[in-house]
Amino acid sequence: MSRAVVPVLLACAAGCGGGEATPPPRAAVTRPARPPKAQHDRAHAEPSDAEDDETSAWRPGRFMTQAVGRVTGAAQRFEKQSSFGFDEDASCVLGAFLENGREVSVTRPLRAGVRYVILGGGSDGVEDLDLAVESPEGKIVAADTMDDAQPVVELTPKAEGKYRIRLGNAKKGEGGGFGVVAIMREGGLSIPVNRFVESFGRTLSNAAQASHLVARRMKGSQGLAFHADGEWSFFGTILAEEENIQTGGLELEAPLSVILAGADRLADDVNLEVLDATTNEIAGRDEADDAAPVVALEPTKGHKYKVSVANVKARGTSLVTMLVLDLDVP
Repeated sequence: MSRAVVPVLLACAAGCGGGEATPPPRAAVTRPARPPKAQHDRAHAEPSDAEDDETSAWRPGRFMTQAVGRVTGAAQRFEKQSSFGFDEDASCVLGAFLENGREVSVTRPLRAGVRYVILGGGSDGVEDLDLAVESPEGKIVAADTMDDAQPVVELTPKAEGKYRIRLGNAKKGEGGGFGVVAIMREGGLSIPVNRFVESFGRTLSNAAQASHLVARRMKGSQGLAFHADGEWSFFGTILAEEENIQTGGLELEAPLSVILAGADRLADDVNLEVLDATTNEIAGRDEADDAAPVVALEPTKGHKYKVSVANVKARGTSLVTMLVLDLDVP
């Protein structure tokens, strides 16, 4: 791979402005009153009304947009009908590409005695998603394994700790699609739909432009695609000014990986840093004075990476989104 592509990609982006696994066990369903089904209108299903033709033409972005829009739209309608809001203790919206028969998971903190609702959903073609939550001891405490693509679970943890949320694509055979979860809790924060549009739309637009640049400059490449390999590729997090979040354990094994972040209009400066956790060396960093950082790197096969996103300067608590992309080679 030509190393000249990396600085070109960085300049462009700056100017732009799961392994094989068993689906969650078929445990008893724990289900709250189901939020209204996601409407497929543009306000919710496509949180990027202002996106340009280049963004619209980027196929991975279209399908991720469907999944993110449907789940966040359902979450916001549920929020209006209840005392629930988005959980700010860790990433509250996560997305991943799931081949049929595979799953992805995340371990995150949950508070004791607090009611949580976790909503799932997918892009077109995703027919059966399963959702499960495991306690710190590895016991399933809530699950929805019904034969549909809109799983919902409710739980009230008895003890504070790190709980594992598992999202599985239960459909058999070839194929796959994007799956998304939203984590909500009683007394959580309200996020207006326009802030999702701003944050996700801006990040997605930069990702699409970076993908088209790579496709033009790298012979034999189809651009960039969302990171898969049984790991999450989309993260949405509520961050106050000077607050940061770290995502570890990523195996970035493609010849080229690109990580981008973006935020809503309340954030003025967002920084991004990628650490090679195997060598404890900085693999890439973007500390420019803007809210659209990007890091491009050539990862070492077998190494683990940790990504840190910081809301350095803002005029209020912001919704920060991050995408992890890999080189798409047929």
